[in-house]
Amino acid sequence: MPKKARKGALWAYLDASGVLEKGTEEEIKSAKKAYWKEYILNYRRKQRADKPEFIVWLSKKNGDYFKIFISAKQHKMAMTTFLRSSALAYVNKTFIVPDRLQIVELKQLLSQCLNEIQTIVKQKEKYFWGKEQKFKDIEKRIEKLESDLTKKLEQPNTLEELIKKEIEKEPALKEHLLAFLNLYDNKNQIA
Repeated sequence: MPKKARKGALWAYLDASGVLEKGTEEEIKSAKKAYWKEYILNYRRKQRADKPEFIVWLSKKNGDYFKIFISAKQHKMAMTTFLRSSALAYVNKTFIVPDRLQIVELKQLLSQCLNEIQTIVKQKEKYFWGKEQKFKDIEKRIEKLESDLTKKLEQPNTLEELIKKEIEKEPALKEHLLAFLNLYDNKNQIA
């Protein structure tokens, strides 16, 4: 066999086993198979250690499978990617945006508006001294809008936070919610 083909881990393995010097063609093939079998086993073992897998069973009977399937399709993700993203979003208290491309387009649009305003502000014109300050104010508003939009879409408030904010705005809402919860609780006890 040519010398240049004998580089790499496979040839080192075959050389170390002594099959290249003393072995038949069949023994060499067998040693190669053993090498690749061991290589794949070690590769998979390393992958499992680095990236643990979990098996999740979804029942078609109760509709779990179809709920996940439809949601994954709406988010334009594979089911496994959607399950992973959903679990991480829940843990991180973030939101999975249904159409990432639409959000990216909105961000680009806001960024373009900001760039245009920055260009206008840089071009100072005679006799319009207040114009520059107005443009700077608009620029700040757009930057804040872009930041708020990103935050709202990617990290929405939890239900608890929304309720607290609404109660702060309208304290009477607390009494209405408590009455509703008591009524709901009483209905469930009767049924």
